[in-house]
Amino acid sequence: MKRNAQSLSICVPGKKCINQCKFCVSCMHADAYKNQMNENLPFYDLYFEDYVKRMIFAKENDANIMMITGDIEPLQNRHFLQTLAMINKYVLPQRSCSAFNWIEIQTSAVGFDEGYARFLRNTVGVSVLSLSLSSFDDEVNSTIVGMPKNMKVNIQKVCETAKKYDFTLRLSLNMSYGMLWSTGERSYSTMIPAIFLKAEELGADQLTFRKFYADGDNEQSKWIENNAVDDTFFVALHNYVKEKGKLIGVLPYGYNQYSVNGISVVIDEDCMNEAKAQKEASKYFVLRPDCKLYDGWNKEDIIF
Repeated sequence: MKRNAQSLSICVPGKKCINQCKFCVSCMHADAYKNQMNENLPFYDLYFEDYVKRMIFAKENDANIMMITGDIEPLQNRHFLQTLAMINKYVLPQRSCSAFNWIEIQTSAVGFDEGYARFLRNTVGVSVLSLSLSSFDDEVNSTIVGMPKNMKVNIQKVCETAKKYDFTLRLSLNMSYGMLWSTGERSYSTMIPAIFLKAEELGADQLTFRKFYADGDNEQSKWIENNAVDDTFFVALHNYVKEKGKLIGVLPYGYNQYSVNGISVVIDEDCMNEAKAQKEASKYFVLRPDCKLYDGWNKEDIIF
């Protein structure tokens, strides 16, 4: 049975994330996925084959975008990214399956520098750098994301490096009050234009506004309850984008895409793909390190 999806999310394996995001979705769930993409395991060759089969299945079901993401900061596992690149460039074409040419990475940019930028562009084939930001202020962003003290990200430098290596730069904004206050404004009517101005100054080609996802009684959900912007902000944002922007089209999973001041804009109010049953297509499949394919981020979303 055909299962349409727009993209394939590659969940990069790793033991522990270098960051400690206050809103981390992975920390809300106790689900554990064994890393079978470990070359030291006795049956690695079999699991490698499983991994390839599921990548092919995703391609056959219209997933033409590869999004590199994960429960960890994906830049932590450079070796896996190299393996992924080899699978995509050489193994898939050997199986009469076209390679993923549209490759994105979702990152906090911890560990990102010019050397890593060259590796992502030249070896992995990444063309879209989706920079996850929780504030335009370096210190506040670092605190919310829980970055290691010696690895705090300089947002402007990261964006300059991304543009130097000709990535399409997407700013994925996690919409907490920390993000709003970093604009230096104090009302929605002035904060929203200030966000677009900040994005323009950083050289953003695309802008995604992300609504937080909370689940259960845990530290992360409590932080979201106290810090996430309320629904009135998203109403004001929708109104601003409709008034100032131009509708480009409707994405397969239901969101409107606008152009505002030359920047492509999407408002993501369903980051966990919870409403997939009501849409024409899933936002994404998820390929986890256990070499299983999922139609979402929970274990019960398994396809095969």
